Amino acid sequence: MGRNWIDEGLRHTREREEEQRLASEQKLHRAAVIKEKGPDVMRRLVAEVGAVVDEYRNKARVGNDEVEFEALPREGFCVRKAKLPTVGLECRPVYEEHVVYCNMTRTDSHENDARELVFNLDITVDDSDKIALRHETRAFPTLDEVVEFLLKPVLFPPLNQDV
Repeated sequence: MGRNWIDEGLRHTREREEEQRLASEQKLHRAAVIKEKGPDVMRRLVAEVGAVVDEYRNKARVGNDEVEFEALPREGFCVRKAKLPTVGLECRPVYEEHVVYCNMTRTDSHENDARELVFNLDITVDDSDKIALRHETRAFPTLDEVVEFLLKPVLFPPLNQDV
């Protein structure tokens, strides 16, 4: 009498090994796409953030000292609004980890009661090798949506918010 469970288990083992091999190849491919295309996407994001800050300054009639923008090395950036509540945002990509690390601080009074929020934007690659950014379950199909998500709480901080 044959033991079918052995044959079945061996067949499933081969299927799992093939699935693992394909997943590994896909992971390597996505990492290569992010390494190749990620810096360009981030440079465009930094440029768009700078353009939005300039537009805000013009429309709000505020100076560079009230809303600061700085492009950081390796496609990162920093934005800071000086008027209370002061809010600062710094974002830096780490392509090897497929993530943009973001740190937002908020101070509501002159007493330096700063609160900090640390969050990530995941760098994703779709089946057509297009790069996009995602925060938790929210995907951003365009850079405009990413910029709004990042800058709205800096430029228009809600009252009594934990950041």
